[in-house]
Amino acid sequence: MPTLHDILYRSGDVFLPLPARKFLETYLIGNDRTIFYITYWSWVHFGSGILTAWILIKYYPKWDLYWTGFVIHGLWELWQIFIGMTPWRTLRGQVDIAVDTAMFMAGMWFFRALIYR
Repeated sequence: MPTLHDILYRSGDVFLPLPARKFLETYLIGNDRTIFYITYWSWVHFGSGILTAWILIKYYPKWDLYWTGFVIHGLWELWQIFIGMTPWRTLRGQVDIAVDTAMFMAGMWFFRALIYR
């Protein structure tokens, strides 16, 4: 029987099955010993930035797109810190948060630039 801690921790990867998690953790740049790295998770952040921008533009056009997206993504990163998934006290963890946020914001920018060409 999984504990509450196990359930909360698994929420950080959206309850994905192990094969999907392993695939998303594949390093495209860097490795498990480098401070900076890009994995498929980075591209998930980019895609979620696109999806978030679409939702905000379509349903909440009066809200500031980038600040709202930044806050939404910041809350997600705080959740991952809270459940222990992101080691924020390490330089690698801080770079991970920065890269994830940059990819998310780039996805938002990309979507907005695409629809307002």
